[in-house]
Amino acid sequence: MRNIRAIFFKQSQSLIKSPGMIIQAVLFMALILVMSFLISDDGPIDCDSCIPKYVCAYCLENGGAPLNTPNPSLTGLFTVMFVGFAVVGTASALVIEDKTTQNFRFMKMADVKPKHYLLGTLASMSIITLVLLFLYAVVGGYFGANMLWFMGAAMAGALVSILLGLLVGMSRAPGLTTVFSLVLGLGPMLSSFNEALARLLWFTYTQQVNIALSDLSDGVTTGFGTNFMVIGANGVVILLMFIWMHRKGTLS
Repeated sequence: MRNIRAIFFKQSQSLIKSPGMIIQAVLFMALILVMSFLISDDGPIDCDSCIPKYVCAYCLENGGAPLNTPNPSLTGLFTVMFVGFAVVGTASALVIEDKTTQNFRFMKMADVKPKHYLLGTLASMSIITLVLLFLYAVVGGYFGANMLWFMGAAMAGALVSILLGLLVGMSRAPGLTTVFSLVLGLGPMLSSFNEALARLLWFTYTQQVNIALSDLSDGVTTGFGTNFMVIGANGVVILLMFIWMHRKGTLS
């Protein structure tokens, strides 16, 4: 417990001294406010006057829109980008910092186990991420039950992102963090325009967060059952990989 507490305070200080994740979150929120101001609401759209006839025929025949893709709000879109891009990168950056400053060597001498490092870092990043997601919810105008579902889905994804960042950062190929961040952070955004990509990314946790935030009213009635199951499955797989990678029980 003492080791976990020490890691918690050490990582909290690192996140405050090098507030990359916080700065990215604030920049994303600023973009939400600016883009919301620039995008005007022209009122209800008369579909009969703007949708081509072939689209109308397709919808009538198939009972829905041609593309079966997520459609989150502007806030939801940037929240998914934050969860998949900033959180993964920050968790991995904390590990790389500890490697380059030889902190791992001192931690190993102090009998700090991988599970201590995992729990301490997870707790530290979770608290800061929770505060940031609350601000996202306020900026997006989500209150009451919608705020709970918004933060629940986003926080579940953030926890998996922290685990993934730690896993990749502590591996022998920490450079893969950039690849994972781009795929998990930008992939869901691009999937809104490509049905094939949406199907391909369906099994990833950030895409499930994207789907959940696309219709919060559905979460109020169904509890995001499928979304949380897929997010949880992603988390379990990453956790098992972390346990296997550190099966010797020492930091390396």
